[in-house]
Amino acid sequence: MTTVIANLDFVKERNISAVYKAIVDHGSISRIQIARQCRLAAGSVTRITRQLMEAGLIAEQEQQTSERGRRATSLAPRQGKIQILAARAGRTKLHLGLCDLSGKLLAKYSEPIQPLNQVEFTEQLISTLRKFLKAHKKHICCLAGVGITTPGLVNSAKGIITFMPHLSVSNLPLAEQVSEALGIPCFINNFISSMALAEHHFGISRGFQNSLFVSVHNGVGAGMILDGKLYEGSTLAVGEIGHIQIDPLGERCYCGNFGCLETLVCNPAIEKRCHKLLESGVPSTLTKKADITAICNAANDGDQLANDLLKEAAGNLGRAIAMSVNLLRPDRVVLAGEICEASNIIHPVIKHCLKTQTVSVNENLETKVVYSKLYDSPWYGGFTLVRRALLEEGLLLKLIH
Repeated sequence: MTTVIANLDFVKERNISAVYKAIVDHGSISRIQIARQCRLAAGSVTRITRQLMEAGLIAEQEQQTSERGRRATSLAPRQGKIQILAARAGRTKLHLGLCDLSGKLLAKYSEPIQPLNQVEFTEQLISTLRKFLKAHKKHICCLAGVGITTPGLVNSAKGIITFMPHLSVSNLPLAEQVSEALGIPCFINNFISSMALAEHHFGISRGFQNSLFVSVHNGVGAGMILDGKLYEGSTLAVGEIGHIQIDPLGERCYCGNFGCLETLVCNPAIEKRCHKLLESGVPSTLTKKADITAICNAANDGDQLANDLLKEAAGNLGRAIAMSVNLLRPDRVVLAGEICEASNIIHPVIKHCLKTQTVSVNENLETKVVYSKLYDSPWYGGFTLVRRALLEEGLLLKLIH
């Protein structure tokens, strides 16, 4: 009997989430269209939509003409009814955002973050989240949850951070601690994986079932969307494109190996190479403290040293992307990071790598390299985690109850 009840609860959870997702995704849709899309009986759709209306999550709109000429009432989500709190806890900055269900930003805040240990990290994060919610309570009607993204290895199912590249952590149960402190559900994941999911739902890879999101920042990492789902693997260490070995005789990486892509292509590596060349007397308009943004700007302005640096980095990055394309064959490769400010310089190099180092199957089905539209909105990753839980993972039913 227990198994039957559990199965019925699962079906109920699945059906109400599917109906609400159909309404949110379409923006305006009739009950008949919902029944067709979700493969549910008309009576079930009527019962579920009534429940959603009573909860204030959807509303009837002006009537639209149906296929048979009769007037059919459409349903639309009440976007302002639900809010989502999101945070990106990076290596040096903490970014917060409060959004409605459509992703519209209602408020944002950033501050420096440089904790010495996981206790300080958690305390600052929770304290800042509390202050942010208090400061913007006028925007909040029903807070669905908080989504937090970090660098490193994250067990999203258990809500535990097992590794961070800049901070020593020991199986940090961040989701549980934040949830208890704020009194709302908390979802955590790796930042790059979360941004891959965000691009899939809202960004430049929307509509494609398979995509690879590659971020070049303090490190190099990738997030994978396979068959429309975020791939997280069973050991958490997925998407570590930055640790593909490019130069066996190269510099030692913090992971213990030599010549990893990350030692050649991440922002600090490019900046270090630039400073070394400047000190050796190579002529350039760049100063000896030039950062990646200055290097990209100089390259765009025709500086030869900056141009050569970025082309060298793009060649190494292109090799790693080509390996990934041969393995996964994504529809799109989405690049993100400061290096993309010089896309007109790096794009031809990466494109050439894909052309010469991947198996050509069909010219009409070749993988295209595109550039992230959401990377400068760091709250989008955490927002997408909560939205996915709401529309696909049963959070909606808990919210209604």
